[in-house]
Amino acid sequence: NNKFEGLKAMETAYVVKLHNVVQLADTQQCFEFAHPNPDWPNHIDNQRFSVREWTGLGGEQGATVHGLGGYFESRLYGDVFISILPGSPNYSEGMFSWFPLYFPLRNPVYAAPGEKLRVHMWRMVSSSRVWYEWAVSTEHHVSPVHNPNGRSYWIGL
Repeated sequence: NNKFEGLKAMETAYVVKLHNVVQLADTQQCFEFAHPNPDWPNHIDNQRFSVREWTGLGGEQGATVHGLGGYFESRLYGDVFISILPGSPNYSEGMFSWFPLYFPLRNPVYAAPGEKLRVHMWRMVSSSRVWYEWAVSTEHHVSPVHNPNGRSYWIGL
């Protein structure tokens, strides 16, 4: 049905080269994973939840947010990194096969001058798949949770 197809498009994280974008704030770490897992094999939980917030997006004009960019940085060994995180001292030049994730918002959210924007991000796991869920909120708006239970997209294990 066309309604679900439209919803699915706005609840799918896209691997894209972000250009023609305005980065409204500094990036913040959302999730961290350690390998080897010190609790293995007794406990492995790769689910994560994080809330991050920014204030003053867009300065005196405020800002309309259409989506979120997701980057990664990984320590491979010692001081050897692989990174697509802009501005990181560990940024890997010339990595043309790794791109950020773009998490769209079903409806753009306006953050007024001085207003906090909160991002709620979940990394969910089942026995056969992984997916992300996300929502944003301000003092005047709370978005729905995008992609609940992986209904629109997921990654098979």
